[in-house]
Amino acid sequence: MQQMDVERLIRRAQQGDSRAFARLYDLFFDRVFGFVRARVSDVEDAKDLTATVFMRAWEALPAYDVRGVPFAAWLFRIARNAIIDEYRRASREPQRVHEEDAEAVADPQSLDETVIALSDAQRVREALRGLTEEQAAVIVLRFLWDLPIAEVADALGKTEGAVKAMQHRAVRMLAKRLAEMADDAS
Repeated sequence: MQQMDVERLIRRAQQGDSRAFARLYDLFFDRVFGFVRARVSDVEDAKDLTATVFMRAWEALPAYDVRGVPFAAWLFRIARNAIIDEYRRASREPQRVHEEDAEAVADPQSLDETVIALSDAQRVREALRGLTEEQAAVIVLRFLWDLPIAEVADALGKTEGAVKAMQHRAVRMLAKRLAEMADDAS
């Protein structure tokens, strides 16, 4: 979809057109969910957080300036803040056990398949958790979503130079953490 079409949808949504916002939701859901999922280990929590992001976006949309930060970057900023809020809240609550986790343990065959299928993604998520919140956000936005430096800078409220420096440090730290995890597994 062309940028002008997205801007038209944004303007209509700002005027209260829920169908236009639903279209924006459809256009950006996968990217926002992927960003959240890379930082949250539980799929259901990632879905809930993504819903929170779009709810907050709907509420804040009247104040969004189409000529300011790109819409995707604005959504990623909301997502980043929602993730931080969730970590703060979750650190004060006991961990939940989900029914599908219990079912996987009950079926060893299913558990083996699940572990094998998710091990690489889980290792990367674990390694990302060892980075600062901003470093992890830079890695996800730059490499998972292939956003240009300028959009990542807008999403994080940083300069392009700061994002480049963060990216360099984050890549080095991520590589180090993954190597350490591989050594520990040996």
